[in-house]
Amino acid sequence: MSNIYNLEPVTKGKVLLSTTHGDIEIELWAKEIPKATRNFVQLCLEGYYDNTIFHRLVKGFCIQGGDPTGSGTGGESIYGSDFVDEFHQRLKFNRRGLLAMANNGEPNSNSSQFFITLGETPELQKKHTIFGKVSGNTIFNVLRMAELETDNDERPLEPPSIKKTEILNNPFDDIIPRESNRKAAEKKAEKKKKSQMKATKNFKLLSFGDEAEEDEAEVHQVSTKIGKIASAHDKSSDPKLSKEVAVSHDQLQADREKIKTQALEIKDKIKKELEVKPVVAGNTMKQDKLDALKLESEKLLNDIKGIGKEEQLEAKKEAIKDDHLNTEEKETLNKFRRDLKEIKQQQADKKKTKPDREKQTMLALAEFTAKLKQSAAQTDESTQLTEDLVGEEEEDLLNSINLFSHSIVDVERKAKVKDANVVDDDTYEIIDPRHPINKRKRDKKKGSRSGGKPEDSKWKRSKLLT
Repeated sequence: MSNIYNLEPVTKGKVLLSTTHGDIEIELWAKEIPKATRNFVQLCLEGYYDNTIFHRLVKGFCIQGGDPTGSGTGGESIYGSDFVDEFHQRLKFNRRGLLAMANNGEPNSNSSQFFITLGETPELQKKHTIFGKVSGNTIFNVLRMAELETDNDERPLEPPSIKKTEILNNPFDDIIPRESNRKAAEKKAEKKKKSQMKATKNFKLLSFGDEAEEDEAEVHQVSTKIGKIASAHDKSSDPKLSKEVAVSHDQLQADREKIKTQALEIKDKIKKELEVKPVVAGNTMKQDKLDALKLESEKLLNDIKGIGKEEQLEAKKEAIKDDHLNTEEKETLNKFRRDLKEIKQQQADKKKTKPDREKQTMLALAEFTAKLKQSAAQTDESTQLTEDLVGEEEEDLLNSINLFSHSIVDVERKAKVKDANVVDDDTYEIIDPRHPINKRKRDKKKGSRSGGKPEDSKWKRSKLLT
């Protein structure tokens, strides 16, 4: 059995079921089977399984519960409807004490009902979701329940029940318990009872309690005799006192509606009067801000039209800025601006006079081509003169000397591949002196030079050294 337990994954979460036959501790596989575990934990937190019975018992197979109706057909999940099956390759129906979800025989039909296995049940594999196991010695309490007698419908004659559930280790921190329908119904019933209860007066607390109690009794007797209190209009037969209502109920409602509409109209009028009308910009804003806005608008218009009248705008800006200056300050400032304009003009002229590099290169190229054409024309004239004066050999020599009589040809050099087997002056051999074959060759050469074995030569050297 220890091998079976080793194959199962580590549990996360623990729940205690307090039953009529003792406590049952259940460890949960929350990481591997999250949906079913979350459903079970939240229902336990909400007290959904409290006072529910184990309605089905099959000896050697399973014991089933989790239905609040106790019929085996009820139960609801926290998701509002049935949720999907969950399977894990390391969780198998191979022993007793496994907690799994019960369904209606169809896949993905899990709600609130669960069962605990009482032995190996391999036929349930891939049909029911295993999400927990009974831990410790509490398995014997389950086996005690399994010994109960049942009827023909597999229902225990004295069904064991769950008193309450307790979460010992909650694997989900984000669960917020809902208020169960049963608890809500109980609260409503309590409220109704409280509202129906009549207040009783305790006259003993008062110093004159006896007298007050007698007065209360007399009032009660009179009210029972007379019955419901009625007005003089209803009881008396005086023609002056009419029994009809002065204002009908419909008329009262119509008057109320009229008052409401009038009140709304008054509110609307007050709102309209209180609304702030847009104030003229010239009265509220400062003059310098207005001027700045005007200048910006003019600049934008000029940019759109493609007219770069920056000088005019600058002049306007300067005029606005100079308003607060004296005459002397204005003169000095104007002088400074004139000098600055002259410097800018000089810089612009220099930029204009500077020729572009592209133009310079094109001019140089044109001069070079003109020279080439002149030299070609001179060569033609020289060839005509040489035909008359010199022979054919001298003419060929002149043509070869003349640079402009030849045409430039692009010659593609083909890469020559050398054959490795052909030995010539360029071939060379790479020898590793550390290789044993090369060492032997060297020793043989030394031996052939000395006329004996290499050992002898070594011995002679050592002898000479001694």
